[in-house]
Amino acid sequence: MSSLEKFLSAVRERVDKKIDELLKPFEPQILYEAMVYYLKNGGKRIRPALVAMGAYITGGHPEDAITVGTAIEFIHNYSLIHDDLPAMDNDDFRRGQPSCHKKFGEDLAILAGDALLTYAFQILSKRELYRNVSADRLLDISNLIARKAGIEGMVKGQVMDIRKIGDLEEIAKYKTAALIEASLVSGALLGEVSDEELYLLSEIGEKIGILFQIVDDILDREGFYTQFGEEGAREIAKTFASMAVQQIRALGKPEKTKLLEEFVYYLLKREK
Repeated sequence: MSSLEKFLSAVRERVDKKIDELLKPFEPQILYEAMVYYLKNGGKRIRPALVAMGAYITGGHPEDAITVGTAIEFIHNYSLIHDDLPAMDNDDFRRGQPSCHKKFGEDLAILAGDALLTYAFQILSKRELYRNVSADRLLDISNLIARKAGIEGMVKGQVMDIRKIGDLEEIAKYKTAALIEASLVSGALLGEVSDEELYLLSEIGEKIGILFQIVDDILDREGFYTQFGEEGAREIAKTFASMAVQQIRALGKPEKTKLLEEFVYYLLKREK
């Protein structure tokens, strides 16, 4: 097992544990069950891994990174629940299981998504959950995540996708890359980071996010795959990977950014 694989496995285990710590069973039980349905049914934990990498690069506390990463995972899973609804993508299955609205009903699926989104910000704003981060910095992190999850990012991108506004790259920039960018940058904000480093990390996160979407489209045979063909889409993916790696190296911290660089190639080559 490579160092990257060990890192990703450790993050998954810690996030799974943190989910149970932060979201304990409550009444009505059916709401709790709907909230954790996707959370406990697999998932790559890509976003928490990027939070952890950002914190590692800048010296942030690793446990704080897991807490922030888990909050972002709640936001990501809220978006999956809502995306699967009949009014959106109308998907009956997610990760080989009935989608949330198929198992619990559309009413509970909507409310479970709403609950995950709001609970994420309850976590992000609860100072006592963190080991070594100031209230001001937590406010910065919460603001960043709110912007990238909302009208400046994921929600904007979803509207663009549904209503066919903009090209595939622009849609991917908002719908997928914005929250991935926020993950890497919020992790970096847990440590000591300069404005120049934040700019580079933001650019890196955006490119990783678009890369992730392109590879997703290739695997699902839609989007970039449909428009450019598999060969063309893979060439575009390689271009974004190359740009991300160049900017990672521009950070000038090879001993700290090696994992992130390996992660770019991991995403480029993934097969599921």
